[in-house]
Amino acid sequence: MNAGDPDADDLSPSERRLSQHLELLRGSPPTTPALVPRVIRGVRWQRVIRDPLVLVGTVATAAVEWLGLVFGPPRDGS
Repeated sequence: MNAGDPDADDLSPSERRLSQHLELLRGSPPTTPALVPRVIRGVRWQRVIRDPLVLVGTVATAAVEWLGLVFGPPRDGS
């Protein structure tokens, strides 16, 4: 992304910072040929496991909330 790019003004500060990091990476690409396939495998693995982990987290949160309701401290006036 160049400074004269009209979309550069539409970026948030974090997006601008990310763009700067990506420009540095483009300027000095990795020298290890096995790095790119290894990163892609890692991304694919994370994509596959993400939904089951979110489900487990949601179920665990619901279980903890239920336990808090059932076994929580007694309310005043009960």
